[in-house]
Parts: sequence; structure tokens; C-alpha cells
Amino acid sequence: MIQLDQKEETKIAEGLLKRDASAMRTFYNLYAGIFMTVCSRYIADKDDAKDILQDAFIKIFTKIGSFEYRGSGSLFAWSKQIVVMEALGFLRNKKTIPLIYGEQLPEQDDRSDLTVEDIPEEKLLQMIQSLPDGYRVVFNLYVLENKSHKEIGEILGIRAKSSASQLSRAKSILKQQIVSYRKGVKL
Repeated sequence: MIQLDQKEETKIAEGLLKRDASAMRTFYNLYAGIFMTVCSRYIADKDDAKDILQDAFIKIFTKIGSFEYRGSGSLFAWSKQIVVMEALGFLRNKKTIPLIYGEQLPEQDDRSDLTVEDIPEEKLLQMIQSLPDGYRVVFNLYVLENKSHKEIGEILGIRAKSSASQLSRAKSILKQQIVSYRKGVKL
């Protein structure tokens, strides 16, 4: 993440509020790549992810009046939340969530953490993108957005237990992919 100091961040936020083209361009140039990665974690199709990114920037620029500065990084956090919600809205409109896997999933043992330090970021993103939509969404919200299962349930309209089951399944699939990748890399 790009870390701006308080002065830089408030200057950009004030420029966005005034609809200053230079501030918008600066903001876009700083965060478009990061936000595209966020979109890509939720949406596997690159063209759809680009559309969502564009919609998110439009929403950020039009809703900046509701932003409240709460310290360094708050503009990024507020904006990233908009990006995530745009991606989830897209999935909801495609009818890929609410999730279809329900309560019948057996609990998986996911006590061992996923270690990914040796996996290239691009390969890891491909692994996440290959997860079924429901698993991918729950994985992203829990692991990367730090949402609780209760919060995920509220966002997606599912039970917290379903969120936990889906996370467990996502981790299981990712573990299998990581093991396969490591076997392929280390001959």
C-alpha cells in the first residue's frame, strides 16, 4: 500500500471534494493499480474487473462529500471499501451471491495457516481467482478485508456458520493448489 503523510492525503481529499482534475488524476494514478488488484481478487474476468474499477472511481469521486478524515490511510481505506462493495454488487447482480453452497458443507480442519511467502503474487492471485465465486468472496472478505464471519454473513445474507464453512473450503482448495505449485516448482 502507498502510505501518504497526513498533509498529502488531506490535500488530495480536499482537491477531490472541489472536483479538482489534478487531484483526481493524482488519486487515480496512486491507487488504480492497487484497486485493480482488489477488483481482480473478487472478479476473475479482467474486462469485468476494469468496468468495476471505473464504476468505483466514479462513485469515489461523486461520494467524496461523505468521506471523513480519520487519520493517515483513511482516504485509502474508505475508497477501498467502495471498490469492494462495487465488486460485491456486481456479483450480486450476476446472481453468483447469495452463496449456493449452504449448510451442507462439512467443516474442514483449517488450523494450519496458509504459508505463501514463496508464491509469486501473480500466481497467488490466479489461485484465488480460480476459487468458486462463493468461496472466493468469503476468502477475500475474511482474510484480506479482515471481516468477521458475522459481518460477512450480514454483507452476503448468509449465516456466519456458512461463511466459516466456505472459508474452510476455500483454504482447503488453496492449500491443494499451493502444494501442487510447489511440487511443480521444486523438481
